[in-house]
Amino acid sequence: MKKFTLTIMMIITMLLAACGNDDNNAEKKEGDQQQENAGEQQEGAPEQQEQATPEFEDDEFLDEKEPVVSVNGEEVQGDAYNRAYPLVKSVMFQSGQDVEDTEALQDETIQFLVEQELIMQEATEAGVEVTDEEVQTELDAMKEAGEEQFQTTLNQLHLSEEQYAEQLEFDLATAKYMENEFDMEVTDEEVEEMYDQMAEQAGDQEIGELNDETRAQLEGMIVQNKQREQYAEKVNELKESAEIEELI
Repeated sequence: MKKFTLTIMMIITMLLAACGNDDNNAEKKEGDQQQENAGEQQEGAPEQQEQATPEFEDDEFLDEKEPVVSVNGEEVQGDAYNRAYPLVKSVMFQSGQDVEDTEALQDETIQFLVEQELIMQEATEAGVEVTDEEVQTELDAMKEAGEEQFQTTLNQLHLSEEQYAEQLEFDLATAKYMENEFDMEVTDEEVEEMYDQMAEQAGDQEIGELNDETRAQLEGMIVQNKQREQYAEKVNELKESAEIEELI
């Protein structure tokens, strides 16, 4: 089974952040034909949403107080596992992986929890803090973008709002840590190289000029690539010296 744990953190944010995009895009549509198309999309939405995530059974989850894994003496319990498991399973499902193998899913979830705990320990040591106000601000922004879709997405991911808020705290702490500790500088040469690669891949199709808007988009993509690479390197480095004991 292919390991996805190094990118799950970023995909999680994309899954939930996308819940507001549909509403924002709908507000921009004008004309009767566009409204009709939007109505057709809404009618088909429930079926699409049902297909977007796997189903969950109660026996896939653990007791909240059950010890799962110890990382450098810090015990991760079932409540964290129950928050991570549906996210891992959903990402695997959307990536076309087998989600019937519960043992493999459990192993993947434990690896995700280990990596998350290692990064959180490192971020705490570096003085990174995330306040309740910061988490609430992010939650409020998602709800304002589309509260109904936000709740639907949480239901699909088998998460309560409290569980998502806990995961969001990790995401924000990780983002702060990467911003402080990772090299995110993007050079003109890197932008031009990526632009040339995209032009080559596009073949006969036009991709537009390398203007300010395109440059900003490419810079964002390059930063994300660097984040993934450096995140993976940091996790591997921390694992080499970590004391890890699986407890289930």
